[in-house]
Amino acid sequence: MEFEAVLIAPEDRGEVEKVSGQRLVPVLCDEDRVVPDSTRILRYLVARYGERGLLPSGSADQAIAWIVEDYADEVLGPLIYSAISGRAPGGEPLDPRARKDLDKQMETQFRNLEQLFSQRPFALGDGAGLADIALFAFLNQLVRRDDRGLSAGFPNLRAWYGRMSAL
Repeated sequence: MEFEAVLIAPEDRGEVEKVSGQRLVPVLCDEDRVVPDSTRILRYLVARYGERGLLPSGSADQAIAWIVEDYADEVLGPLIYSAISGRAPGGEPLDPRARKDLDKQMETQFRNLEQLFSQRPFALGDGAGLADIALFAFLNQLVRRDDRGLSAGFPNLRAWYGRMSAL
């Protein structure tokens, strides 16, 4: 699928607002259709162009893939944003107590992901799909921008990250 990516500076969302009527990214412009929000974009692309191997075959597993995508977007993403920026989702700087709490929350999420990847190479089986892409989008930001990255204490999560990086 051909596309054109446009990088948007966080401090200047004027073009995003002009195109979509709001300031958040990402935004997809597909012909005359403008779709904000990563989950809505993915659902739109699947509906318009087909799932192209992104979703597992069974309806229950497809539901789980969407649940993992939502988890990545609504739980993991804000935690990683806070870890990278040193700020709470509301924008206020993290004090030492809030930073310690964030570290505990991150460790809990990494333990959950470690357990998920202990039984299979990808989130829902033998091949990467929508759930893996959603998780990788956020975890890759953490690895690229935070010196701590993924701890050696999570070997299955690190192995999954390596597999995703190699794709």
